[in-house]
Amino acid sequence: MENKEKDKEKDKEKESMFAIVFNHLLNFNNRKYQILTKTFGSLEKAFYAPRNQLLLAGIKEKTIRDFYEKKKKFSLKQVLADLSRENIKVCFIEDESYPKLLKNIYNPPPLFYYQGNLDINWDLSLSVVGSRDFSFYGNKVIKDFIPILTNSKISIISGLAFGIDSLAHQETIKNGGQTIAVLGSGIDKKSIYPRDNYGLAKEIIKNNGLIISEFSPQTPGFPYNFPTRNRIIAGLSKYTLIVEAGKKSGSLITAKYALEEGREVLSVVGDIYSHTSLGTNELAKEGAHVITKVEDILALFGNLPIIKDNPTQKYQAENELEKKILKILEQNKMNIDEICLTLEDDVSKITKTLSILEIKGAIKDSGGKNYRSN
Repeated sequence: MENKEKDKEKDKEKESMFAIVFNHLLNFNNRKYQILTKTFGSLEKAFYAPRNQLLLAGIKEKTIRDFYEKKKKFSLKQVLADLSRENIKVCFIEDESYPKLLKNIYNPPPLFYYQGNLDINWDLSLSVVGSRDFSFYGNKVIKDFIPILTNSKISIISGLAFGIDSLAHQETIKNGGQTIAVLGSGIDKKSIYPRDNYGLAKEIIKNNGLIISEFSPQTPGFPYNFPTRNRIIAGLSKYTLIVEAGKKSGSLITAKYALEEGREVLSVVGDIYSHTSLGTNELAKEGAHVITKVEDILALFGNLPIIKDNPTQKYQAENELEKKILKILEQNKMNIDEICLTLEDDVSKITKTLSILEIKGAIKDSGGKNYRSN
């Protein structure tokens, strides 16, 4: 019995390796995974199958041609070494740790790559998306809701995009919560997209969060990756909150995926004259769960109590440059040029450190890159 279990585990590990291979060599998705495993019994056997059998299985001729061409140059050993070097792990669809909510969608990824903490209570998670071009209203909703949601131990899932997504991640980190970013690019150092949010991605990992992607490392953030990525954002949670959305916002694609999967869409109603509320107001008209206060969300999770904020602890600087910046901002509000002149340090280092301190909630941009201590 024990040997059987060990053999089963070895077979699963082997399949996981071949899933990585197929993810690199062809546009791998759940449909192809199902075809290959049902036809050949395993991905390993499918890998060694002759062309005509792959064709008979329903794989397109061009896909097979590309597969064999890439196969000539492919080195699994090199791929595994690259993953190890960047501390990127792989979660295969047959693994125990694969999120059940995601596994239950129509088209779950056969595997995903991740960095950070995968030990998440997905039943107590909320997908939060919204407009890149958010308003003061959207900003206030995030800053009012997130502290209460994170204090109630609700994990926040979003897409690392500019706007509401970034703000949701930042506020969750600032309030000591757990946040998950789903990317439309590879999660290796060179590929994280948008590039300007690389620092935020690292902060998410550092603060007990998680970044994931179904795309292999070294996959750029192609525009067509993002609608596909949105199904994962919707698939990881029972609830998707749309904070703000214009008429053609990508957030509405996430809402569509959520509805198709029988998940609940929550819509923050807004100003009828604001372009950033056109999408959310339309969702409300179409039957989305209307959100007018944070208690509406807590009620969906079984009337979680509102937990008062913890007393704010003073941020402890982690290096000399952070210490210097915090010291000068305690005395005066300063813009970025004044900070650089005062400190006489490398401008890019100062800019990066300011971004990190803002994410951590130690300083605040009060407009126009004028910073003050928080």
